[in-house]
Amino acid sequence: MRLVIERIRARRRSIRRSLRAVWGSPTAVVGLGLILLFGVAALIHPLLLRTVWPAKIYDPLVGFDFTMMHPADPSSAHLLGTDALGRDVLSMILAASRPAWVVALTAAITTGVIATFIGALGAFYRGWVDGVLSHVSDAFLLLPAPIFVLIIAEQVELSPVRFGLVFGLINGLGAGAIVMRSQGLKVMAEPFIEAARVAGGGGLHILVRHLVPHLLPLAALYMMLSVVGAIVAHGFAAFLGQTESLVSWGAIVFFGITSARSFSGVVPWSALVSASAALSLFAGAFYLVSSGLREILDPRLRAR
Repeated sequence: MRLVIERIRARRRSIRRSLRAVWGSPTAVVGLGLILLFGVAALIHPLLLRTVWPAKIYDPLVGFDFTMMHPADPSSAHLLGTDALGRDVLSMILAASRPAWVVALTAAITTGVIATFIGALGAFYRGWVDGVLSHVSDAFLLLPAPIFVLIIAEQVELSPVRFGLVFGLINGLGAGAIVMRSQGLKVMAEPFIEAARVAGGGGLHILVRHLVPHLLPLAALYMMLSVVGAIVAHGFAAFLGQTESLVSWGAIVFFGITSARSFSGVVPWSALVSASAALSLFAGAFYLVSSGLREILDPRLRAR
């Protein structure tokens, strides 16, 4: 019982140290603040439609305001204006954050799980297992995830979940697995691994209790980087009409450009700028967090 309590206390101390390190990185704090902002945006939009915004005006797909000409400039009724079809731009921006979150979370989880699993297996078993997994990773490394997922989206429309899964699969099997294997080899050379073997620890025990936990910080870093690529790739795919998302930041930019040429002749700058800024800030938020994690994990960067 005392041993269990000591382990719990040690785990709590480790969590506190990690949180202090994160809060000590201004880059990570800014990124987390932006991520929180987009999380609030995704949650608040359905509430606004149910309580404050009339759905017939502010619905991101079919809303229309009959009291003004469209596209309209920003006003008190429409803070970011409207597009050529009379849809409220702010409502569309908020609605587009939900599929973006689905892509981000799916890509991050898929990348982290696959990269950690493949990297840990290769580093632990070595031999022919490591050889086979390394060849698989080398093959996927030649397939740039953003380009490959766009090629797939050209043939099959991908929902946000499937988009994130495909991106995470390619990223995790390729560069992610190679990075995690390299870190795993360093961990396997540490004295505590040999001490665990001498103490009678089996292969599964060492793999799960000693190797994988030391890979998780690097896995978190690579998950953040995977989200950046997935969000940007999804924005391009939506701009090209290759996703199932009816409302997304890339689609808003595409419609803003085409509507100016086809319908009104007026460029809806508020829609173009706000959608582009939302996509850039959302991807940039995860990049800032990854940069902060990199500073925390690498003492040489902290020294600078």
